[in-house]
Amino acid sequence: MNARLLPVLNVIGCLALTALIIVQWRKEHVLDRTAAGLRQQLADSRAETAAEAGRRAALERDITILKESIEATQQSAEKSNLALQEKEQIATSLQTEIAAAREQITNWEQAIKQRDERIATLNDQLHQTRQRLEEAIARLREASNQ
Repeated sequence: MNARLLPVLNVIGCLALTALIIVQWRKEHVLDRTAAGLRQQLADSRAETAAEAGRRAALERDITILKESIEATQQSAEKSNLALQEKEQIATSLQTEIAAAREQITNWEQAIKQRDERIATLNDQLHQTRQRLEEAIARLREASNQ
């Protein structure tokens, strides 16, 4: 090999190595930017995941509260329904008692009318008997005066 050729080859080799280093550096720089972007996306995703977890927990609490509220409302409705049924039974019972009382009053009114008619009949009979008695007394007085 020629002594002149060796430095030229050395320069070419150095330039090739420099080009390789620059290419490697650029790839590394691009990969660093990509990694930084991915790290930022990861941080954003983690923040978003944490926010979603908070919202999920809040929604679960709201669902739990809503379920408790629904249960309380159902229990209240059942109690109200039972109270309404009891009141309806009482109302039905009272209506039955009122109907029986009205029937009893009607019976009493009829009995009172019959009693009044009997009293009127007895009063007429008593009045007729009194008149006969007075006539008999008057005849007896006449007979005793004669």
